[in-house]
Amino acid sequence: MKRKSFLKGALEIAAAGTILGGDRIMAQEAPAPGCEKKLAGKNRFILGWVTAWLGNMKKQMPEAEMAKLIEENGRSCAANHGLPAWAESFHGDVDKFIAAMRPHLGENNIRRDGDKVTMIYEKCLCTLVGDIEGTLPGEYCLCTRGWTRAVYGVLTGKDVRVDIKSSIKRGDSRCLIEVELS
Repeated sequence: MKRKSFLKGALEIAAAGTILGGDRIMAQEAPAPGCEKKLAGKNRFILGWVTAWLGNMKKQMPEAEMAKLIEENGRSCAANHGLPAWAESFHGDVDKFIAAMRPHLGENNIRRDGDKVTMIYEKCLCTLVGDIEGTLPGEYCLCTRGWTRAVYGVLTGKDVRVDIKSSIKRGDSRCLIEVELS
């Protein structure tokens, strides 16, 4: 196998695994007896820490600066998981990219209408907090906005606009994300 083919395949597998939460799925095994309580405590700690972190940022910096920082963190997360490179492999073909996403999100959970792509997530896909029960301050999902802007920006070669219409971590039943491609 050629190196280029190997690397491309590895990126596609990593991207698909990240989209599906595969890193969580592969790491999940039946917990050892008594570990459920420890895991629940860790999950409460993570939610509390993230909530405090967001609250402290709100106190310390202007809202626009905070939003920019959280979005940049989302861009970094996407890059760390290889998703912009995966999106780039579609060479600007948004419809082909959407078709590749359908098996991960659900056949009817991603669609394009002209210059607008709408995605529905039935579960939170964030590797950090997706599996944890509970809500977070709305600012947390600015990370998803940055993540999505990074992926679709590379895909289209343009600065895209992303609007998080609803979010599971904000207390909604699903995440609804709209991407304006133009």
